Amino acid sequence: MPMKKGSGSLDFGEDGDDSNDESDDSEPRTEDLSEERSTDQSNTEQTPTQPESTESEPKSDDEAEYPYFVRRSKVGDERDERIEVYLRTEVSDQESAFRSDLADALETGEVSKTDAREFALKYAFENPEGVAELMREEGHGITD
Repeated sequence: MPMKKGSGSLDFGEDGDDSNDESDDSEPRTEDLSEERSTDQSNTEQTPTQPESTESEPKSDDEAEYPYFVRRSKVGDERDERIEVYLRTEVSDQESAFRSDLADALETGEVSKTDAREFALKYAFENPEGVAELMREEGHGITD
């Protein structure tokens, strides 16, 4: 079975064209976020659209046999949770270059925003000391 290439558009600037980002519309645009907030101020927690899976549930044959990037057909497969992240401009401005560098490292044409963000977050979870170092560099704990 051939391996699938990464998906997503490397150009996700202000032009609003995400047509190549393979069902990556689960991430609201800045304009959409303000509308969501104004229409639902009372709901501060995100609720999953599908029940959470537990470790005790048996994996399907495909999950046991094939890695995630082989068995999925679109970027949103097996991603039931959605979170909202607020970023400073200097952080969000680095995403395009990060995705390009990531695609180069993977020797693929492009990497979707969803994939890049999820795996960057997974890496951070596995490296809390590195995250703590970045936070200290930006002044975390100075006033404590």
